[in-house]
Amino acid sequence: MIDIAILVASEIVSAGLAFALVFFLFRAYRLTRFVYLLGPPIGFSFLAFSYFFLGMSLLYENDVAVSESFLWLRLVTQSFGFAFIAFSYYFSSKTERITKYFLGLIAFASVISILLVFVALIVAPPFLGIPCINVLDEYFRMVNLIFLGYVICHLVKHFEPSQGTISGLVWARLAFSLLWLGQYSLLIWGIDGGQTAFVLAHVARLASLTLFIRIYCWSGRARQ
Repeated sequence: MIDIAILVASEIVSAGLAFALVFFLFRAYRLTRFVYLLGPPIGFSFLAFSYFFLGMSLLYENDVAVSESFLWLRLVTQSFGFAFIAFSYYFSSKTERITKYFLGLIAFASVISILLVFVALIVAPPFLGIPCINVLDEYFRMVNLIFLGYVICHLVKHFEPSQGTISGLVWARLAFSLLWLGQYSLLIWGIDGGQTAFVLAHVARLASLTLFIRIYCWSGRARQ
């Protein structure tokens, strides 16, 4: 059994890497002002909060109600994070007006959904019967895999290395593939409870976030 302190540390490191990536991605948006580039920093912000919520759920694992509340917030924020990233790639070929409208609509829907989940978690004990987190966890994982699968397919379809060089977008495929592998491993872990899949999920996530930051650094050197 993996020590709780190690798991909490992993979530803290993941959240820190995700927030660092948000800072870099927002700088990229400020340089270009393309609206669709707001999607990735918003998406990774949601992911960072999802890692934080998972860490809190582990800290309060002895209190089932509190732990499950953090897990619910984690699932919702994580799925919205992947959704923002996927939609940013989808709208990259659309007009600025359409992109701004739909990203704003998605942002509004995500905030309202998270607030509704938060309120439901508060009033649920006396009034509502929210299903156990394990009931819907696998469905959230599959939705996340679909979002990440779309991003990977988009990168493979639209971005190819030119003149024999390997661009940062080629490495981005690997980074998103690692994120996909992490979600898939968690899905397998949820089904059979294997520790190998659980460890692989955390390693793949940390490797992916680290690679994303390295990609930004490489692209910055290339611009210089």
